[in-house]
Amino acid sequence: MRDHRYYTCDVFTDRMFSGNPLAVLTDARGLDDQAMQSIAREFNFSETTFVTPPADRRHTARVRIFTPSRELPFAGHPTVGTAFVLASMGAASDVSELVLEENVGPVPVHIERDGSRIVRCTFTSARLPEHIEASAPSRAALAGVLQLGVDDITASAEVWSCGVPYLIVRVASPDALTRAQLDLTHWRETLAGFVTQEVYPIAQIDESTWSVRMFAPGAGVAEDPATGSAAAALAGWLVRHAPGQSGTLQWTVLQGEAVGRPSRIELEADVSHGAVQAVRVGGASVMVSEGTLRL
Repeated sequence: MRDHRYYTCDVFTDRMFSGNPLAVLTDARGLDDQAMQSIAREFNFSETTFVTPPADRRHTARVRIFTPSRELPFAGHPTVGTAFVLASMGAASDVSELVLEENVGPVPVHIERDGSRIVRCTFTSARLPEHIEASAPSRAALAGVLQLGVDDITASAEVWSCGVPYLIVRVASPDALTRAQLDLTHWRETLAGFVTQEVYPIAQIDESTWSVRMFAPGAGVAEDPATGSAAAALAGWLVRHAPGQSGTLQWTVLQGEAVGRPSRIELEADVSHGAVQAVRVGGASVMVSEGTLRL
């Protein structure tokens, strides 16, 4: 038997019991894939991360990310939350820059501090947003999936990815977004065999603020309170639908209200003549608990 230390934190929030919960095993050496998957299923959070020594000694750590049902190449709230835990504990507690080796590649994370308090962790996406050409379901089909009227779906859906693809569905208003409820039967029928089953409806609040939700029952996540990888992909959608811009563009992405865990994601993109050059996703985190698994 060996003890494995873990921490849980709430990510993309500055208040406990909000945001997206995450479990982090800070020394996962000796655990195989099956053990990691079983532990993630036991915590039953959207994701659990497992930290091991990096392959490249210039980097901070190797991080593997599991949902209750599968491993992910990359995810936003686990990247932010793992950086927060490592920057709060141990060897990384006095640094301002981390590099986490994830399956998508090395992910740099900037740590912003106010004295001893960590204010925000912000990662730079290892991949730029990619528009995946796919014949998206019709507005009527998506209205059925989300149990909305056809008029509530205001544009053709698009698939965007920064390592994990999402079906971005623009809805008419924050009210329509609040009313959305995933119909599992329609979801299975409509997205069977599609390039992604992760549904990401979005609604504009004002020029720089968007309200979003994310449904991923196929990954064991009925509805995610905060999805940083989807926010990174959203930057590509936002730039495409406001062409010709240059400079650093900033947005606030609000999520989680529908599941009682309000979250706030700060999103920014460096843009040159309508082309995304870099995407950064950040937010606050709060430590919740720590303990030991004996395996």
